[in-house]
Amino acid sequence: MTRAEQAKRTKQAVLNTARQLFADRGFAGTSLQDIADAMGVQKANVYYYFKTKAAILHALLDERVSALEALLESFESEASSEVRRERMIAAYVDNAVTAYRTVAPVDFADPAVRAQPEVKERVDALMGRFAAAVLDRQPTVDQLAGLAFLQDLKPALRALDALPDDELRAALARLCHRLLA
Repeated sequence: MTRAEQAKRTKQAVLNTARQLFADRGFAGTSLQDIADAMGVQKANVYYYFKTKAAILHALLDERVSALEALLESFESEASSEVRRERMIAAYVDNAVTAYRTVAPVDFADPAVRAQPEVKERVDALMGRFAAAVLDRQPTVDQLAGLAFLQDLKPALRALDALPDDELRAALARLCHRLLA
């Protein structure tokens, strides 16, 4: 294995370890030292790839936000608002269930995550695009409140955890439709 391949693997290992620790402990409850300890390496090894915990967060955010941005781009050009809403809700729910059943890259609802200005700005822009694509031009107060609830589906995911994935997706899609109606 070349040095470049080893460096790429180590950087990915830092991200994977951080992802797991952020999911288990939250962003605020995880330090660079915790990540290094979990990997069995010196903190300097983690620091070589990421100078701050926020830099790790940004790399993980890129994974999830880039995927959601690609979904938005594929649906925003849909002429029919009803078809666009159906497709976007289905894709959003699928993304949420997949993230929940595996290890979510970033918990957008974590207050420590939202406290990072660049993260907040990027997530807010993403949700603004989502709102523009699925809501009417003049959304109601109820629709805006529903959209706010949709930013954190974890309580519903935990409550319905025993459902098979297809039933879970259907239940969440119904919830999304009700919240955005």
